Amino acid sequence: MSMDFINQTFRKIIYIIMGVSLFSLANSSIGKDDEHVDHSMHRAMMNKTSFIVKEENYSVPNLLLLDRNGVEQNLKSLINTELPIALNFIFTTCTTICPVMTATFSQTQRKLGKDSERIQFISITIDPEYDRPEVLKEYADNFHSNSNWKFLTGSGTDIFKVTKSFKAYSGSKMNHRPVTYLKDPQKPYWFRIEGLVNGTDLSNEIRTRLLY
Repeated sequence: MSMDFINQTFRKIIYIIMGVSLFSLANSSIGKDDEHVDHSMHRAMMNKTSFIVKEENYSVPNLLLLDRNGVEQNLKSLINTELPIALNFIFTTCTTICPVMTATFSQTQRKLGKDSERIQFISITIDPEYDRPEVLKEYADNFHSNSNWKFLTGSGTDIFKVTKSFKAYSGSKMNHRPVTYLKDPQKPYWFRIEGLVNGTDLSNEIRTRLLY
């Protein structure tokens, strides 16, 4: 995947999704509970250009997840470092908001330049049954992620605990909402960004809230 493709994602993704049939989406998703899903909610989200920022507290569970190389990562230790955190939830077979959110992280890293090395980016799958480390690795490589961008998976039980702790659990992966989380290590709370945010806006939020 070229950098031009990533840059074009935001301009084309809405039109692409309008042309994808619900039948195709159902067959590309994992699990019977995802069949015949109404994607109108996701399409409505993708038409929105605004986002809101809240301050919230989360209790991060102390558990082990696997990164794209199959290496165990203690989530709590990964987050409780001196580095600011930018975190989101995605899954690789998602054809709606996940490619946009992942492209946003990729664009944000490039817009931050050297400052991106001061941020720990984390993307956690909400489809651990399918998104094993090798799948996440291929997905991450497609978005030219650098070494300080972790893609994490784990057992279904552990992923459930993580999504619940971040108030990101929506009952089904097809109902997930676009939320980005920012954490200043000097503050006890997180910044919760609700809505699809682009790379320019997210890099500005990071500079203002995390790299002051």
